[in-house]
Amino acid sequence: MSLRRKLTNRSALIFAATLGFVLLGAYLLFRHYTRDLYYRKLEERARTAALFYLEKDELTGHKYREIEEKYRQISAAPIRLYYADDFRIYVPDGQDYSLSRPQLEAVMRHGVRMFQVGERQCTGIFYKDNQGDFIVVASGSNSAGSAQLAALRWMLLCFFGIGMVINYSMTRWLSHRTFRPFSRLIRKVNAITADNLHTRLEVPSQKPDELTALITTFNYLLERLEAGVRSQRNFLRNASHELKTPLAAMIGEMDVTLRQPRSNDDYRGQLQLLQQEARHLQAITEGLLALSGLELSPPPMHPVRIDEVLWNVLEKAAADYPGAEVHPDLDGVADQESLLTVHGNRELLFVALSNLVDNAIKFSRPAPVQVKVTAANRRLAIAVSDRGPGIAADEQARIFDLFYRSPATRHLAGHGIGLHLTLQILDRHGIEMAVSAAEGGGTVFRLLFPAPFSSFSNLA
Repeated sequence: MSLRRKLTNRSALIFAATLGFVLLGAYLLFRHYTRDLYYRKLEERARTAALFYLEKDELTGHKYREIEEKYRQISAAPIRLYYADDFRIYVPDGQDYSLSRPQLEAVMRHGVRMFQVGERQCTGIFYKDNQGDFIVVASGSNSAGSAQLAALRWMLLCFFGIGMVINYSMTRWLSHRTFRPFSRLIRKVNAITADNLHTRLEVPSQKPDELTALITTFNYLLERLEAGVRSQRNFLRNASHELKTPLAAMIGEMDVTLRQPRSNDDYRGQLQLLQQEARHLQAITEGLLALSGLELSPPPMHPVRIDEVLWNVLEKAAADYPGAEVHPDLDGVADQESLLTVHGNRELLFVALSNLVDNAIKFSRPAPVQVKVTAANRRLAIAVSDRGPGIAADEQARIFDLFYRSPATRHLAGHGIGLHLTLQILDRHGIEMAVSAAEGGGTVFRLLFPAPFSSFSNLA
């Protein structure tokens, strides 16, 4: 069953229960009021009859004539008088019904008592007179009230039926209008495939509601799906493009080596070449996997001491490039040590700084590399400077492209992933990077961190 039909049926059921409760309550209240009004009318008749039968000797002529006139108006009504001491009938009413002793005793105890005998409604009053104590009972059948109640029942049932029809029709119309945008939304969603994940659902221009929230959430889901699919496609495309070169080189080296017997030194030399290509292949694979991981999900962030990360980077550089000189300088933040604690991912920051330092060493050797940590407007800044040949102005924007390598650096080992990966990591951390020429030659990569750690303290 569709949600539209469920909404219509459940709304009709709720309306039926509510309307039925209201109409039934109104009917019961009206019936109670009608019965109570008739009982009060019988009580008035009983008191008039008591005055007529028992107070003739005590009232003035004028007053008694008024009572007599009232009694004449109700003379057709059944009035019965009982002696209170033994419950004998003093004045009969000619009606074929009888009251039990407990009922008459109840009248004596309470003074006024209302009860029903069969189809008759009775009101009894206890009346004290100088002639003795009496019980006066007026009875009758409220045919007019019963007819009114019957008419009211039919009217309420008719209105209930008409109300149900109107409610069901209006609810069905309303549900159709309410779910019409969802029908259009479903058609648009069904039209989205892996080839057009860039498509976004149009957000309604009216005031935000549940549909707007649903469309916004779905568009956000499409963005994540698109990023994931794009990451997978980029990985496959880049992997197929970049991995085939070292693989082809390795296979070629092995084919050449296996064509004829060689000496141990020749085999050793060929194995060293294969080792270099395998490490190159490993570096490409790790870089591509890191890029894919960045695109698929945001990295977890924690408070990180950037100086500790920097010392780890320098230790790795010393192990990878034994003869290289790297001069760290942290004097610029000696009196602002709090700036060294940043909010980020330790492993990714290590990769980014390591890539910058490794590049500086490769292009600067044998000249030293300088890593300077300073404070700029209460923000942490790191500058990595080399003494290499520098980067042409028209190439500074392209060095961050994936797999791009300048023709002037083809002779150096590399695969064109490091700077692109570094830029992606810095973007994830909100770190600004600028490239410029260094004084005296070379290149400077400047990093400017977003804000002091105190602004991130609530996120830690």
